[in-house]
Amino acid sequence: MDITAPSQLTDQGRSTAYIEGFHDGRHSGIYEAGNAFEHFIRDESRYQTEADYQTGWLAGETEGKRLQLQAAQAGNAAAQAYSSARIAEATDGDAMAKDAVKGIDTSGMGSLSK
Repeated sequence: MDITAPSQLTDQGRSTAYIEGFHDGRHSGIYEAGNAFEHFIRDESRYQTEADYQTGWLAGETEGKRLQLQAAQAGNAAAQAYSSARIAEATDGDAMAKDAVKGIDTSGMGSLSK
C-alpha cells in the first residue's frame, strides 16, 4: 500500500493548495469507498476557484479510493483464510469427537467395538 506523503508532494514541487486538496481528497476517497471512520472533506469555495486545490483533491480522492479498496481486499482475504481454517476445523469429525470427550474416562468404551 503506497501512501503519498506530503513531503513527496513537496519534493515534486506541488503547491500548498495542491497538498491541502490532496489531503482532503484522500480522506474523502477513503470515505466514499466505504470506510465509515473517515469523513468527506472538501472546501467547496477553494474547489471551485483554485485549480491546484481541485487537482490535488481529485488526485487524493483517487488515491483514497485505491487505498480503501486495498485495505478491504486484505481484510477480506484474512477473513476468508480464517473462515476456511475454522470450517476445516469444524468439519473434522475425529477432531470434534476427541474434543467432545476430552477429560472423560472412555476406557470402558473399548468393549463397544466388539
